Order: sequence, then structure tokens, then C-alpha cells
Amino acid sequence: MILLRSRWRQIVYRCQVCLFLGLALLSGAILPIQVSCNAQLARSLDSVPLAATLSYLTGSVVLLGLLLSGRFERPRWSALAQAPHWSLIGGVLGPWYVLSSTHFVSVLGTTLTLGLVVSGQAIVSVITDHYGWLNVPRHRLTPLRRAALGLFAIALFFLLQPRA
Repeated sequence: MILLRSRWRQIVYRCQVCLFLGLALLSGAILPIQVSCNAQLARSLDSVPLAATLSYLTGSVVLLGLLLSGRFERPRWSALAQAPHWSLIGGVLGPWYVLSSTHFVSVLGTTLTLGLVVSGQAIVSVITDHYGWLNVPRHRLTPLRRAALGLFAIALFFLLQPRA
């Protein structure tokens, strides 16, 4: 009976990991749509900062609705005082991403912009994981991770070639 429970837990864990992998892939698949929508909004309004502001405002309304829906556990507002001060910099970095990607899609196109974005994410992610920066679990830079970074470099090389 104990062996059956253990096996069942392993299956549930693997299914959960597969679900998370699929959702992470979906999150990445949404980015080209988001940046293209933001770029179109910027062209329509003739203003990148206004388009980014409206994008963030819309997102804030959605997040506030989720927060107030009661479907998630109650936040511990008192814990904000104990959070590392640097953790709030995400509120500055998010708008930078939206503003810059909104502009660059109009200049570089969606594929090159997001190729550069994803490559930058991969490089900084590998460094962050390797050293355990920002309180993330350490994952050493292995030969396979080095090879993955090399593949990003090759992909960028091809993406940067002049259009035919």
C-alpha cells in the first residue's frame, strides 16, 4: 500500500511538472502577441510611452480584479516591510521591458526583438542561477547549459542576417 502511494505521488508530481512546463511555454508564446499588440497601439496613438502606460494600466486593472476576487490566498501586507528593498525593482524593470519592446518591434520586427529578448533572458538567467543571485536556488553552469547559450548565439547570428 505504501509503495502504491509513493508511486501515485511520483505520477502526480510528474503531471504537475508537465503542466508547469506547458504553462511556461504558453507564457512565452503570449509575448509575441503582447509586444505586437503594444506596438500597434503605439503606432495608432503615435506614442510609445502612452501605449506602454495603457498596457500597464489595463494589466493593473486585471491584477486588481484577481486580487479582489478572493480566488487566491489573502496577501500578507505586513510582510512587505520584511521584503528585501531591491525586490521592488521589478516594478521598474517591467515597464522598461514593455516600453522598449513596444518600440523595438516597430523598428526590428517581432522575431528579432524577441530573439534578442529571449537570448538576454537566457544569459542573465544562467548567470543568476549559477551564482544564486536574488535569492534563487543555485543551478550550476553545466556543459549542457553552455551549449544552450551557444545555440542562442547561433540563432541570433541567423536572425541578424540581412533580410532577403
